[in-house]
Amino acid sequence: MDWTYCGCKNHCSQDMVHAGRNRMTEKEKLIQMILENEDIQRYKRIEKIINNNKDLKSKIGELKSIQKQLVNAKEINKTEAIKTFEARYQERLDEIESYPLMSDYLALQGDINEMLQAIQDILQNGIESDFEKD
Repeated sequence: MDWTYCGCKNHCSQDMVHAGRNRMTEKEKLIQMILENEDIQRYKRIEKIINNNKDLKSKIGELKSIQKQLVNAKEINKTEAIKTFEARYQERLDEIESYPLMSDYLALQGDINEMLQAIQDILQNGIESDFEKD
């Protein structure tokens, strides 16, 4: 961890405060970098279009409802209901995926999730390596 000298004559615990400020600065830089990423900006633009499409939002709501019913059917082992809900789920999913921009949206969502997972792994490994050094 980078410590900055607080500059006070007593060499007090202000170093801890300054270290926190440096982390916030790094955190803010990371957030800014993520928000300025072209994929994230495109994802947000497409998401806005999708969220303004009432028909698509309705189909997504139906998909979620079918998914819940499917989970419940699996929990109580209702074989016929499972087949029915799986077919309805796939049908609704196909309808949703056929919307313009939806394939881009889903691909970007996957890419962004991978990027965020990589960032999380880097941070986790960095924290673990800092503890191993001490």
